[in-house]
Amino acid sequence: MVETMSLNLHCFKDKILELAPLITKTWLSEIERSTSTPLSLPFDYAEKRTVLIALYLVEDVQEIMKSWSYEMSEWLMAQEFPFSSILRAYQLHRNVFWSLFRPAVQNSSLKQEEVLFLEQKIGKAMDESMYWAVFHFEQLVTKELVRKEEKISYLHNDKLTMLGKIAANMAHELRNPLCAIEGFLKLISESTEEHKTVQSYISVVMHEFENLHRQITGFLSFSKKPILDEIYKKVEIKQLLNEVELLITPRLVGENILFSKNVCSCYLDCYEEGLKQVLVNLISNAIDAVQNCAEKRISITASCEHDQLLLNVENNGEMIPAEVLDNLFQPFFTTKQNGTGIGLSICKNIIEKHHGTIHCESNHEATRFIITLPLHSQVNQISDVS
Repeated sequence: MVETMSLNLHCFKDKILELAPLITKTWLSEIERSTSTPLSLPFDYAEKRTVLIALYLVEDVQEIMKSWSYEMSEWLMAQEFPFSSILRAYQLHRNVFWSLFRPAVQNSSLKQEEVLFLEQKIGKAMDESMYWAVFHFEQLVTKELVRKEEKISYLHNDKLTMLGKIAANMAHELRNPLCAIEGFLKLISESTEEHKTVQSYISVVMHEFENLHRQITGFLSFSKKPILDEIYKKVEIKQLLNEVELLITPRLVGENILFSKNVCSCYLDCYEEGLKQVLVNLISNAIDAVQNCAEKRISITASCEHDQLLLNVENNGEMIPAEVLDNLFQPFFTTKQNGTGIGLSICKNIIEKHHGTIHCESNHEATRFIITLPLHSQVNQISDVS
């Protein structure tokens, strides 16, 4: 029985090799006709699959099959064929193979158990070939994804390095003249205390001066230097948020926006001006987001849990699409017509210098920026970050 079966396997191996050109030609025609993205497989590549199935009946061709599958996967990757089309192509080969080879089996003198053995043997060869094809293709795709992620990370870090250099240079160029302006404004204010009109003008200038100061603070978040040489200090959250509200009240009133706060009473170790910059930026973005709403609502909440401060800035503007959410904090990414794409990047860097996190959630009801900050200064780690 063993000798008979061995003889039959060699005969069927030869029969498959004889049919290989026809199987390959028919297979390639079916691929072109049936797949959404036709695979223009080279004939010799395609024929080798059938040849290996034939040899599998009488030889150990595992290593050759692995090697062929790897070469085939490399070629398919280079052509950028979708995985679904590749799987469809292998399925078509199975269908074509059996449609052309089965008549030879049926016309043979094999017993039923021998036919079953032969079909199982060929089926196993096809499954092995499919497994190694999928395995190698998956490995190549993973390798390509890792390469792209490394490139994205490199470009991202390159942007941050560039912004850091710009920030450090800008701080150096602006610090001296700003200090002089601030000093003379204070002298003018002291010498004109009886002139209310002049005092009001100075107040406006000082307000804008502080705004410029915050902008520089934001840029410096990309630098390895401390935020304008500020140190962590203990700040009462309610007071900080009240000061932020004062800064954005003119826009809230002018845009007819319903603004609400629900703030716990606690103290936070932080870069005060840096954190103000983050909150002003988020609320300003929220004001832009609700422009087309019939009823414009913005809220800010603060709560303390497990030695952490949770800050939420929420608005009822349009939902941010998922693909935008994924890139929201990337430098230079913006959906605004005249946006620079660095506002949220600045926010993220400032929060990270506080050893905190920031992320955004958005649905049809609301968009929410969620900040988590440690309540107490991690003094031993500050030098590593700044």
